[in-house]
Amino acid sequence: MILRQAEPGDRKAVHDICVETATQRDLDDVDLIGYIFADPYFVLAPELCFVIEDSDGVAGFTVGAVDTVDFYRRWREEYTPLFADRYPKPTQETSRYESLVLSLHNPERFLPAAAADYPSHLHINLDARARRQGWGTKLLAALFDVQRAAGSPGVHLTTSQSNTRAIAFYHTLGFEILEQPGDGTVMGLRFDGSGRMEASPSRS
Repeated sequence: MILRQAEPGDRKAVHDICVETATQRDLDDVDLIGYIFADPYFVLAPELCFVIEDSDGVAGFTVGAVDTVDFYRRWREEYTPLFADRYPKPTQETSRYESLVLSLHNPERFLPAAAADYPSHLHINLDARARRQGWGTKLLAALFDVQRAAGSPGVHLTTSQSNTRAIAFYHTLGFEILEQPGDGTVMGLRFDGSGRMEASPSRS
């Protein structure tokens, strides 16, 4: 297994892993999950896309943004128009599908109050064959290097309160729970020395 910066040709594999590892796949159009949580990063922030790969292909990825507020602004201006005809903005939100389509049009829905102090954000997904081998930590270290070098003071993520395994994993990296809106958990890591993700591991 190797870790490397993602290339344009990795987009479909990353999209597929994002969809296949989603906790909620009860949608008629599951590709919406990939269009929201994977594809925008290849369009808007390719320098923050990293993958791990073995002889069978891409086995996991992380993506993110340095300045989430600016990233979501660019999303609405540059990315949403690519899907506006296929996914018209719904007039109500009564289903998971409508919630996702609204997010495609208005990604600021994902922006937590904590983003003021933790302006960067991330998403990470691993195929089953890549889990529990340290690759998640290595992927995040690669992403954090870029975010830190760009001057970000910290990064946040959102997971569900029921995903206790993920919460425990992020705690081991130095993340702290910042807020718990609804059934979500927002966690943050500072890059000013208070967190534990300081050095990059080997990418071999």
